[in-house]
Amino acid sequence: MDNQPTKLGEMLLQAGLIDQFQLESALSYQRNVGGRIGSALVKLGYIAEQTILDYLGAQSRFPRIDLQAVTVARAVLSMIPAAKLYKCMAFPVELRKDGAGKSLVVAMTDPTNLLMIDDLQFMAGCRVVPVVAAEAEILSALNRHFAGGNPAPSPPPADFDQVRLPGDASAAERLDRLLALLQEKGILTRREADKLK
Repeated sequence: MDNQPTKLGEMLLQAGLIDQFQLESALSYQRNVGGRIGSALVKLGYIAEQTILDYLGAQSRFPRIDLQAVTVARAVLSMIPAAKLYKCMAFPVELRKDGAGKSLVVAMTDPTNLLMIDDLQFMAGCRVVPVVAAEAEILSALNRHFAGGNPAPSPPPADFDQVRLPGDASAAERLDRLLALLQEKGILTRREADKLK
């Protein structure tokens, strides 16, 4: 097994928790609406957030943390601006001394997002060690510690949340519906959609 980092969506696909269609449609949703891949998979109804958290928590390199039971020092909270924490849906938990340097433990929903981790490391000025927490727990912790801080990220447009297919819909039916939605939004032309069928 190689040591290359794997993205969350690919990890869930390899574990058999989602299928290729679900991953591709969640990536499309993410490109158009924004947010994180885990949130897109949950909002599209492909997987429960608890399933993602349990899976990541079972991975030895991504321990799970209960943010309700954590007390965080003010100095740790000030290492990364609140606006950035809300945007990344991340919460600093603890500053650790390790050897000659230090590392910041940060709770996040997607510990495989290396770009976000790099960004947080740059802002904190030290190494970031990701741990896993539910999005609702992170948002609650941010609101508790940054009273009057940033508002929660705005929800996606309502029409994305209203797309529901029966649980027994075939992959072909789901693909047809996704392609129709992408055409309605002007993302794909009819000819491009026909090529994908």
